[in-house]
Amino acid sequence: MLFFEVKAQELPLDTIKVREISQKQGLSQLNALSLEFDNLGYLWIATENGLNRYNGDRMKVFKTSNEPGSLLDDHIRDLYQSNDTLWLATNTNSICAYILNEDQFISFNDKLDFDKFPSLKFAYNITPINERYLLAGTINYCVLIDRKTLSFKKFSITDEMDNEYITSIVPFKKNSFLLSTNYKDCFVFDYKKQKLQPLHATQSKSVNLVLKWGKDRILFATTSGLYVYNTTDNQLKPINTPFQKGEITGLFIWYDNQVLISAANHNYLLDDSYQCREITFLGEKEKTIYTTIRSVEKDIQGGVWLGSEGRGVLYYHPKQQKFTTLRIKVDNAPKEDFISIFNFLKEKDTLWMATEFGIVRYLINQDKYKLYLTNNLDYTLAKDHSGTLWAGGFGDGLLKYNRENDSFDPVLLPITDNEVIHITPISKDSIWVHTWSDGIYSLNINDYKIKQKTINGKSLIRSRNSYIDSSGSIWLASDNGLYQIQDHKTTYYGSLSNERVFSITEDLKNNIWAGTAKGLNKINVATGEVDHFTQQEGLPNDFIYGVEADHKGNIWVSTNFGVSQFNPDTETFTNYTEQDGLQNNEFNGKASYKDDSGRLYFGGMNGFNIINVDSIPINKIPGNTVLEDIQLFGKSIQKNIVYSKELRLSHEQNVITFNYTNLNYLWPEKNLFRFKLEGFDKQWRPVTKERSSTYTNLNPGVYTFKVQGSNNELIWGDIESFKIIINSPWYQKLWFKILLTLFLVMAVSGFVMYRHWKERELNKKLSKRVKDRTYSLLESNLALQTTLEITKKQKENISYLMRELNHRVKNNLQLMTSLIDFQNVTSKSPEHRQQLKQLQSRIFTIAKIHDSLNQQDLNTEQIRLDKFIHQLALDIISFSGSIIKLETNLSSLIVPNDHLTYIGLILNELITNSIKHAFDKEHPNPQVSIFLQKTDQDVILEYSDNGKGFTDFNPHASETMGISLIQLLTEELEMDLEIKSDKGCCFRFIKKVVNSANN
Repeated sequence: MLFFEVKAQELPLDTIKVREISQKQGLSQLNALSLEFDNLGYLWIATENGLNRYNGDRMKVFKTSNEPGSLLDDHIRDLYQSNDTLWLATNTNSICAYILNEDQFISFNDKLDFDKFPSLKFAYNITPINERYLLAGTINYCVLIDRKTLSFKKFSITDEMDNEYITSIVPFKKNSFLLSTNYKDCFVFDYKKQKLQPLHATQSKSVNLVLKWGKDRILFATTSGLYVYNTTDNQLKPINTPFQKGEITGLFIWYDNQVLISAANHNYLLDDSYQCREITFLGEKEKTIYTTIRSVEKDIQGGVWLGSEGRGVLYYHPKQQKFTTLRIKVDNAPKEDFISIFNFLKEKDTLWMATEFGIVRYLINQDKYKLYLTNNLDYTLAKDHSGTLWAGGFGDGLLKYNRENDSFDPVLLPITDNEVIHITPISKDSIWVHTWSDGIYSLNINDYKIKQKTINGKSLIRSRNSYIDSSGSIWLASDNGLYQIQDHKTTYYGSLSNERVFSITEDLKNNIWAGTAKGLNKINVATGEVDHFTQQEGLPNDFIYGVEADHKGNIWVSTNFGVSQFNPDTETFTNYTEQDGLQNNEFNGKASYKDDSGRLYFGGMNGFNIINVDSIPINKIPGNTVLEDIQLFGKSIQKNIVYSKELRLSHEQNVITFNYTNLNYLWPEKNLFRFKLEGFDKQWRPVTKERSSTYTNLNPGVYTFKVQGSNNELIWGDIESFKIIINSPWYQKLWFKILLTLFLVMAVSGFVMYRHWKERELNKKLSKRVKDRTYSLLESNLALQTTLEITKKQKENISYLMRELNHRVKNNLQLMTSLIDFQNVTSKSPEHRQQLKQLQSRIFTIAKIHDSLNQQDLNTEQIRLDKFIHQLALDIISFSGSIIKLETNLSSLIVPNDHLTYIGLILNELITNSIKHAFDKEHPNPQVSIFLQKTDQDVILEYSDNGKGFTDFNPHASETMGISLIQLLTEELEMDLEIKSDKGCCFRFIKKVVNSANN
C-alpha cells in the first residue's frame, strides 16, 4: 500500500447563517440524531425523546404509549424512508418500522430473538442496499433485512471488544458495503455472498467513521487523522487537517462536492483540492452556535438540514438571503454601526451617499469608504448639467464639491433657511434649491444670483423630491401634494391617497408613480386618472419612502416594513424583509436610487442594498400541498388523513375544518393558500396565509375540497383534492323513498277501494234515511222559523230594556248631582258644603265611567287606559270650575273594564285634593301632571301637582276619607303606593307585572 500526504490549506473562518428549529417549534428534544424526508416532503427528525414530523410550521410528535400500533422506543438513532415505510434504528427495540399510510408502528422482536441475542436490541444505523434489502448496524452485529419476506439475518462483527457497534455504513465496491465501528475495525460486507470480513488496508489505523465521497473516494476518520481512500488504485492518503486527531465525530456531503466535517463543537468544510476551512453557524440575532453535527439532509428546494447535539435542527439555504447588505466602514465616524443613509448618486465606480454625519464616497471596486465629516445630517446629492456635484442638508446649507481639493465647500446664499433638502438640476446654468421651510429658489450657478420660485402663487415648503420625466415636465413632491410643471403651466394632483409625497418615478409606459405617507399612486398623465395601492392591495406597509422603476416595467418601493416589488400587469406585490438580506425592515426617506446600469439602491439606518433585478435568486420549486387533518366540530377525527383521499360522514357531522400545509421550507411563513369546496363554493376563496378553513351546516351530498399552496415566491404548486361524502339520513335514502312511494301507492289504492265500497254501502243507507227524514225536516223547518221569529222579538226587547236601563241610571246620577247642588245651596256650614261638593265630584266621576263603558263594544272587555285618564282628568277639572293646567305623558295601555271604577275614583280624589289643598289664590300657575308608563317589570301611574305640598301632615298616617279611599282602592288594584312632598305633592302607584300577557 502506498501512502501520499495531501496538504490542506487552512482558509479564513467562514460564517453560515442558519435558522434554528428547536422546542419553540415543538421539537421533542434537542439532540437531533437523524433526519429523513418522506415521499410527500415531510421532514422526519429522530431524537433521544421521540420521533418528530415537521411541515415547516409545526411539529407532530410521536412518543411511546400503551396504545396498539404506537411508537415502541423514544430513543431513535437513525431513519430511512422507502415507499410507504419509515424504518427506525432504536436504542432498545432494534429495527422498527412505521407504516405511513396506516399510521402504525410495528416491531420485529419475535424475528430477532432478543433472548438469545440481547445485543441486537441496540441499533445504531440503517442503510438501503437495493430496492429489496436493508443493512442495519447494532452492537456486535450487522443485520441484513429482506423487505420482501421480512426476514432478518445477522453477521457477527468481532469478538475483540464488548459493545462494539457499527458507526457508519457506506457503499464500497461492487456488491459490497464498508462498515466502520466505534472500536478500531473496518469491515467489508458482500451482500451477494453474504460474507463479512475485515478491510485489511486499514488494519494499522483505528477507523471509527467512513464517508463515500464521489465515485472513487472514501474518507476515513481515524484516531490518527483523516485519510482518503481511492477505490480504483486502492491507495490510502492522509489529509493534513487543522483539528485534533481522533476528534472527528461526523462526515457529511455538503454543497459543490465539499465535505462537512464535525469535530466536537467545531465544524469544517473540506473541498475537492483538500483545502479545509473552519465554519461557524450564526443563528438568531447573529449569535454563534457551538454544536456538533450528527446528521445532514437536503430538501427539494436545495436547503440543507443539520441535526445537532443539544441545539436542535439547523436549516441553511444558499439562496435564503436574496440580497447582500453593505455597511459604511470609516474610522472618523462618530459611531461604527447604524449610520443612516438618505440619498445616493453614482459616478462610474464611485457611489456618493448623503448620511447623518456627512457625505460618504464609496469606491465600489476597491470596497473603500471615505467620510467627509460635517457632523450634520446631509440629505441630498445632485449633479448639474456641467458635471458639478452638489450636496445639502440640515445645518449645512448648500455644498459644492471641489474635485481638485477633494472637499465639499459651503455656498453662502442670501436666504433665511439653511436647511437644504433637495436639489433639482434645471439647465446648464441653473439649479433649484429646495429648503425645508422657505420654499424653492432658482440659483444661477455662474453668478450665484438667486430668485425664489412660487408654485401656483405660493412658496412650496418641504419639497423633498423632484423628478424630470421623459417629456421634460418637472414633478415636485411636497407635504402639500404633487405638482407638475410643463411649459410654465402648473398642475396640482389632489386626488392622491395622501398629500405628503416623498418620492416620484416614471415607468416604461410614461406613467408617473408617487410614494406617499399612505400608499402608492399611479398617475396616468394623459387622462389625469389616479390609481391607489395600499396594504389592502398587498403592500407590506403604507408609508412609502422611495419609488423606482426597473427595466422590466416593475415598480420597487421602500417602506417602513421592507422593500416591495410591484408588477403593474398582474397588480401583485412581492415583499422582501430583513429575512431576505435587507439592511433593515425600516428604510429612510429619499434613500432610493437607480443608476445608469439599472441597478437599484435602497438605504436605511443599518446600511444599504444594491439590487440587480436580473440576478435575484428565485425559489422555483413550489413544494407539495398536503391536507393534514380534518376536524369535526373543532375536534380531530384521529384518522390518517394525509394518506387518504375520501371520507364518509353522517348527516349530523356537517361542521368541518380542513387543516393543510405546503411543504416549502424556504421561508415557509411566506407560503400562501387558496381553496374551495366544490359543491358549496362557486369559485376559489381569496388567497390567505391561514392554514385552516371551516365550513358549517353542510347539507348531505358529495363535496370535493381543493387546496393549492404557493411557496415564498408565490409560485403555486399542484392542487390537493379530498372527497367528502355526507350521507343523507335514512329517511332520505333512495331505497327508503322507493319503499315509501310503493307503500303510499298501495295505501292510497287500498284506501280508495275501501272508501268506494264504504260509499256504496253508505249511499244505500242514506237513500233510506233521506226518505225517512225528508218529512221530519219539513216539520223541523216550520218549527225553526217560528223559533227565530220569537228570538228576534226577544232580542229587540232586551236591547230596548238595556237602553232604558242606561238612560235611567244616567238620569238618576244626574238627579243625585242636582239634589246635592240644591242641598249645597241651602247648607250654611262650609265644612258641610265642602263634603257635599266632594260627594258630588265622586258621583260625577262614576257617571263619566258609566258613559265610557256604554261607549264600548258589548263584546269588548278591555279599554284604553291612557285615553280614559286624559279625558276624565279634563272632565274633573272642568267640573270643578278651577283654572288648572293639565300636563300628561301617557303610554298606550289596555286594562280590563272592571279597573276603571277604581282608577277613576283615585284620580277624582287626587285632583279634588289638589284643588282643595294644593293651590292658594295667589298661586301663579297651578298645574297637575299625570304620567303613565309600562315596562317589562311593572306599570307606573304617577300623579303630581306644583302646589304647596304637605307640611306637618303625614299622608300615610292620615285618617281622612280621601286618603283612606285612595289607599283602599290601591289595595283593590293590588298596587303599591308611594307618596312624596317636594315642591308639590306626588302620588306614585306601582303594579308589578307577573305575566306579560296580563295588563
